[in-house]
Amino acid sequence: MGYLDDKPLSTEEQMKCFQAMLDKYDFASNLDPGVQLGFTPEYFDAMYAIGVKYYENNRLDDAIKIFYQLIILESTAFRNYKAMGACLQAKEDYDNAITAYTSGAALAMMDAEIHFYVGQCQFLKKEFSDAAKTLAFANAICEKYPEKWGNIAGHAKELHARAKERASH
Repeated sequence: MGYLDDKPLSTEEQMKCFQAMLDKYDFASNLDPGVQLGFTPEYFDAMYAIGVKYYENNRLDDAIKIFYQLIILESTAFRNYKAMGACLQAKEDYDNAITAYTSGAALAMMDAEIHFYVGQCQFLKKEFSDAAKTLAFANAICEKYPEKWGNIAGHAKELHARAKERASH
């Protein structure tokens, strides 16, 4: 009965499954919902890998569904927000990509890539002043941790210069 069956669940069956899941959930716990429900780290890793494969094969809607589920079940894993942001950015849904990226940034503030991607989205939306500020922060992280963020440092610096120049016009 359920997700992989040929026969879809009725609304009543869906509500019973949902209620059974809620009965297992401890809202006072600090654990992610998926952990409380018995999902293993291997499950999360496998689902994340499937989502990445969908993204790499330009099956963005399928990837978004996977990452959305992962965000609900494993809400403290910033990689899920970052991956969701990448999918939305690839679909040119920059507002929602920024939302996903900044949710991830709240969990991993010193991840220069996330700030760089937010800056890219702002730049593509022609929000040059905001992009310049965001990219300045990404650059500061790259400079502070060059061994970790050297792969994007040049790109962030170049895009920051372009955003600053366009913001001044």
